[in-house]
Amino acid sequence: MYPELFTIGNLTIHSYGLMISLAVLVAVMAVYREAPRENINPDHVLEAVIVAALTGLIGARLLYMLLNWDYYSGRFISSFFVQFEGLSFYGAFFGGTLALFFWSYYRKIGFLKMADLLAPYLALGYAIGRVGCFLNGCCYGKESTVPWALPIRIGDPVLRHPVQLYAIVLAVIIFIILKRIRPRRPFVGFQFIFLFTLYGTLRFTTEFFRFGEIGLLGLTLAQWFSLGLIVVSLSAIALFNYFQPKGKEPKKSKKKRKAAQK
Repeated sequence: MYPELFTIGNLTIHSYGLMISLAVLVAVMAVYREAPRENINPDHVLEAVIVAALTGLIGARLLYMLLNWDYYSGRFISSFFVQFEGLSFYGAFFGGTLALFFWSYYRKIGFLKMADLLAPYLALGYAIGRVGCFLNGCCYGKESTVPWALPIRIGDPVLRHPVQLYAIVLAVIIFIILKRIRPRRPFVGFQFIFLFTLYGTLRFTTEFFRFGEIGLLGLTLAQWFSLGLIVVSLSAIALFNYFQPKGKEPKKSKKKRKAAQK
C-alpha cells in the first residue's frame, strides 16, 4: 500500500526495509536487556544478534532466489544484492540459526541457552517484518469478498485477504506464548524448538489464504515444509523430555523408614 514512506533529497525510505531494520533493532534492545538474567555478557549478545541478522538476511535472499530460479537463473549474482524485497523467512531462520550455532561454539556459550533467549524476539521480529510486507504490498493474499478484504495498492479494484495481518496477529500470539512459558520450560532449548512448531503452524495456516502456486494434494510447498517442521520439532521435544536426567528420590529419614516398614 505504501512501499515508499517518504523521500529526503535523493534518499527514499522504503517501508519494507524500514520494518526489517526496526525488527532487528527491537530484538537487539530486548535481548541486550535480558542477557544478564541468563548470566550472558550483553556485549556477546549484541555480537550474536548482528552476526545472525546479517547471515539470516543473506540466507533469506538466497533461498528466495533459489525458489524463483526461473527468474533469477540468468542474473543470479547481479540480482543478489540489488534489492531485498524478495526474502524468505525460512532462509533467514535457518541461515541465522546456523550462524548462531557456530558463534556460540566460538564464544563457548550454550547454543540452546542463547537460542531460548532469542526465540520470542524472532517471533516479534517476524511480526514487525510482516508489517513491512503489508505496507509494501508483497506476500499478498488470495482474492476475497470478506468484509475486511483489502487491495494490494491503493486504487486497485481487486480485494484480497490481508494475509500479512493474519500473520502479524499469530506471530504476536507466539511471542506472548514463548515469553510466558519461559519460567516453566522443561529443558533448556525448549522455547527455541517450540518456536519451530508454532511457526510451522502459523505458516501452514496462513498459506490457505496466501496467493501462490498449489502443489501436491492441494498444499503449497511452504505447507509441506511447515508440516515437516512441525513433526521434527515435536519429535525433538519428545526426545529431549525422554532423555532428561530424572531427579533422585529424596532420602527418607530413619523415623519415616521405620514407619513405612510397620
